[in-house]
Amino acid sequence: MCPDAPEFSLLQAFRLRQASGARILGRMKFSAAISSETSADKIADDLCERTRAGLGAAKVDLAMLFVSPKFVGALPDLIEDIHLRLGARCLIGCTGGGIIGVDREVEGSPAVALWAASLPGVTVQPFRVTQQQVEESNGPAFWHSELGIGPEDEPSLVLLPDPFSMDATRAVEELSAAYPGRPLVGGLASGARQAGENRVWIGEKVYEDGAVGVALCGAVRLRAIVSQGCRPIGEPLIVTKAQRNIIVELANQPPVVALQETLKALSEQDRKLAQQALFIGRVINEYQADFHRGDFLIRNIVGLDPNNGAIAIGDREIRSGQTVQFQLRDGVTANEDLRELIEKQEVALAKNPPEGALLFSCLGRGENLFGKPNHDVGLIREKIGPLPLAGFFCNGEIGPVGDKTFVHGFTSVLALFEPVGKSN
Repeated sequence: MCPDAPEFSLLQAFRLRQASGARILGRMKFSAAISSETSADKIADDLCERTRAGLGAAKVDLAMLFVSPKFVGALPDLIEDIHLRLGARCLIGCTGGGIIGVDREVEGSPAVALWAASLPGVTVQPFRVTQQQVEESNGPAFWHSELGIGPEDEPSLVLLPDPFSMDATRAVEELSAAYPGRPLVGGLASGARQAGENRVWIGEKVYEDGAVGVALCGAVRLRAIVSQGCRPIGEPLIVTKAQRNIIVELANQPPVVALQETLKALSEQDRKLAQQALFIGRVINEYQADFHRGDFLIRNIVGLDPNNGAIAIGDREIRSGQTVQFQLRDGVTANEDLRELIEKQEVALAKNPPEGALLFSCLGRGENLFGKPNHDVGLIREKIGPLPLAGFFCNGEIGPVGDKTFVHGFTSVLALFEPVGKSN
């Protein structure tokens, strides 16, 4: 531990947290609850009672609601009921194929999670984004005008897009460029089998398309931990020729040759793993002397050309001169990755403990990846403490790598809310 680290653990720093999931410290207040009740009325009663108990008399400046697709028919009444009971100034949310709340990750059965925050000194600005806006965009000034938020406002943003009705990758690129260096997190709505089945909402207005989001400006800091669940194998290699999303040459040779050399050096177990869980990582900050977990943007290998040995990857920004490295992913690696990334933040988190959290996790994680339920929330509680936390399993996760935000897959994005005015 660094010499200036506090003489107490993260768990000791969180002793004031209530077992119900409420966290009250300083001026901000957060609370979260999850319900597996079967009727909309019972869900609203359950969630509002427990969430309000955690907040006391504090007003709700922001609420987020994550709902299983089973309750789509009851959404208007459910949202109206919760909105009125909480008196929330802003309420946003979306449907999710799996729901996360407090200490549970509910997969394969219906659930609803509610997260609420009282944020004195924070401007809460909800917004909606459509595919038409994305197509009409002509640069950052367009978004400053559309959202009514300038870069000088230094917003922290949460975005919840529907993947069927909009180009979420481009929307994230646009917003990331409009607010450079600012945290942007979220997840793509999930649970639908076809277009028109997902829902996103602001207040009591429910939409079948586009995205909803919120910008927070003022006395709150959003710290994002993005766990892509991979470990590098082999050595970093320079892209010496690329076309669009295709690596034509890697270290002056066909990429397939470089891949074969990398696989030869692996253990038998890792070679077997590579048959089903092989990826490639692009270094974000080329000025680093060496590269570790968290330094790569992980992307799928989507095709191999047997004629010239080229590799097609799921990255529209690949170009000559960049550094890449092959990667492997499994449950053990994903566990190590999230654990290591949280531990890297340990000193900062102990100095300025977060008071609430959102978790956006891939549909491909959960029990399917780890072989047991509640892995990510369990690890977060182990390493940070019992935060008021909610979220959902997404069809794509939004979070920063380096100073730019991307849409990810098989990733867990943890957004921690910290008060401003304390040391980083």
